[in-house]
Amino acid sequence: MPGKFEVYREGTDKTAEYRFRLKTTQGEVIAVSAPYDSREACERSIESVRKCAPYAKLVDSEVEPV
Repeated sequence: MPGKFEVYREGTDKTAEYRFRLKTTQGEVIAVSAPYDSREACERSIESVRKCAPYAKLVDSEVEPV
C-alpha cells in the first residue's frame, strides 16, 4: 500500500490556509507543504510533487563547491 497525501487547513476560520502532508504507509509524516490560499492550489502542488519526485536528485548542500 502506498503512502498518502492529506490536505488540511491550519489557522483561524478567516485566515485558514490549506496545506498538505505526505505520510508513509505506517502513518509517519515525512513532508509538510507551504501554505496555500486555496484548496485548488494545494492540490496542484500535490500533483507537481507526484510528477517531479521520481526524478528528484539528492544534492548535498553541506559540500562546498569546488
